Amino acid sequence: MGNPLYNASLNSRDETKDFQLSDYFIAEYNPVKELKLRARFGLTQLTSENELFYSPDDTRFDGYDILQKGSYDYTDTKTTKYEGEFTAIYATVLSDKHRINLAVGGNISEQKSTVQGYSAQGFPSGDFTYPSFSNGYPEGGRPTYTESVSRAVSTYLTGGYAYDDRYLMDVSYRLNGSSVFGSTKQFINTWSLGLGWNIHNEHFIKDNVSWINYLKIRGSIGNPGNQNFDSALSLTTFRYLYTSYNYFGMSSVLETLGNRNLEWQTTLDRNIGLDMTLFNERFNLTLDYYYKTTDPLLIAIGLPSSSGVTSYNTNFGKQISKGFTGTAQYYILRDFDKRLTWSLRATVRMESSKLDGIGNTLASMNEYNQSRSTERYYDGADPDDIWAVRSAGIDPATGREIFITKDGKYTYDFSYDDEVVVGNTRPKAEGTFGSSFAYKGFTAGLTFRYRVGGDSFNSAVYEKVENISSDDLIYNQDKRALYDRWQQPGDIAPFKNIADAGSTPMSSRFVQKENTLTLESFQVGYEFDPDFARKLGISGLRLNAYMNDIFRISSIKEERGTSYPFARSVSFALSFTL
Repeated sequence: MGNPLYNASLNSRDETKDFQLSDYFIAEYNPVKELKLRARFGLTQLTSENELFYSPDDTRFDGYDILQKGSYDYTDTKTTKYEGEFTAIYATVLSDKHRINLAVGGNISEQKSTVQGYSAQGFPSGDFTYPSFSNGYPEGGRPTYTESVSRAVSTYLTGGYAYDDRYLMDVSYRLNGSSVFGSTKQFINTWSLGLGWNIHNEHFIKDNVSWINYLKIRGSIGNPGNQNFDSALSLTTFRYLYTSYNYFGMSSVLETLGNRNLEWQTTLDRNIGLDMTLFNERFNLTLDYYYKTTDPLLIAIGLPSSSGVTSYNTNFGKQISKGFTGTAQYYILRDFDKRLTWSLRATVRMESSKLDGIGNTLASMNEYNQSRSTERYYDGADPDDIWAVRSAGIDPATGREIFITKDGKYTYDFSYDDEVVVGNTRPKAEGTFGSSFAYKGFTAGLTFRYRVGGDSFNSAVYEKVENISSDDLIYNQDKRALYDRWQQPGDIAPFKNIADAGSTPMSSRFVQKENTLTLESFQVGYEFDPDFARKLGISGLRLNAYMNDIFRISSIKEERGTSYPFARSVSFALSFTL
């Protein structure tokens, strides 16, 4: 095996350069006090270049022909987005008790992304790392180019009414159109209605309970749409086949099968909540309960290879989700005159979901995924359920796995017909907690993220403790493959016979409870005194430093791998105002 430390000493490189420019032009005009006209135009340009070079001396090229050693890959991505919006806002107060506001407007947008690149191979040793030194394209290789264009248009009307700042109502209506969806389903109507009651403004609270600063009960219902999908989902596209010609010229094959009837994925969202501020505004609490119905769902159905494509996107079925969220903050110290604050904060989220309206439509997909994933789609099933055959562990006498059938019997024979729900990837509760401190110009903050009660299919154990082929033995594997597998009769081991190189099916033996705690971010900053900033010819100056993913503690041992590791990042920022 090649030494990775030797490879790291070579002049290989993986470099990405990003540049983004955003510019917004905004104009406002008030013909009368109650009316504001607002126009906005925005332009965002993003370019990204990536160069990936592997030295010809890298051990990955051992055994290659000398003219094929060394590789270079280049990718150039360009994204341009245009946005335009016009809004008219009317607001007035009648008789000191009736507050009315209305807004009507519309916007348009277009986003175009292009990705192009090429690969080259065959480089001489030394500092010759650019494509001009290469031997040419890899065999059968050619430049690549992908273009994606999406356009959207919408018009909207929103309104609000408040009586005596006690009883509140908000309504909205929006007509949305997007090129992402099928030609027959490009427009959708969305709406919302919200009601609120400011209890703290009622006389029985305002005049009698001094420790309640703010108390509000609110409820809402609406159906927002989701257009965050690839623009190619509704389009049938073809790809040229350069290795095959016919009488008419170069042939082409089906790349994606579009659906001209693809609909927006909409959610009917019902919510009831409570906002509260107590004890001279030291304690803040927000609670929400929601019930969502997403109908129709957008699902990619697996297709047989004879169709020429692997999947087809369509709408059917629905998902029902309900849950609870909460946010709390308490100020231990708060002295605005001295510019001193110290607060604690926490959030929590709990949710459950189920599928409905699918019937037997996805039966073929469930069968297709039996040996590939633990996800199944049935009416009444939770989309985050983990489906697998139950396992009683490894037989100490034989080193073979014992499975449990649906009717509770023990057997050495594995059958997908015995699949049941063995876990759920959604945690019982998840959220964040942390603290913030500020004194004059100095600020600091910590944020932890927690996850409690969810399950995980430990793919590291499944792929690097078992299911290791003879050819894979020369690569790095999980040490449990050597120390924790059954070796002789009488061994009490969590993993099967070390001499068994055969395939291991997915079972509940690889499903583990996952509780995690992460120090997600740490921030310190300092804002200089305005007098000092003015001496430098500016009006404001601030320094900030950030650290992310500082540590992670988990109840299971599961590697992330070198391709997507747990990355600790440190960043610094300098901002000034002229």
